[in-house]
Amino acid sequence: MIEYSNILAVVEPETDNQPAISRAIELAEKTGASITALMTIYDFSYEMTTMLSGEEREAMRQAVVNERTAWLKDQLAEYGQPIEAAVEWNNRPYEAIIKYALASKADIVVKATRSHDDLR
Repeated sequence: MIEYSNILAVVEPETDNQPAISRAIELAEKTGASITALMTIYDFSYEMTTMLSGEEREAMRQAVVNERTAWLKDQLAEYGQPIEAAVEWNNRPYEAIIKYALASKADIVVKATRSHDDLR
């Protein structure tokens, strides 16, 4: 079996069911790897805040990140496994995932798939 030491599991922010976390736990149990759960977020209302100062915009962004980080930690606690929580603010989720995977030296990225109406 392939050996992993760092697993990056991508969290879907719209749902409580996280198949990527479950799969990452399975892999970690077999390999002894650590798991980081990454959730990418972006609030499009942020684009409407151009009238705010830079400090106010940053405070707004940080408040959203803090709120989602707390939610993610609550979700991860239910798994009963040591899983690190990471929340990245980016309007391009794929870009945030790639950057985080490279920066954290993830051995594997685990991400769930979902059906799209366009594919039916």
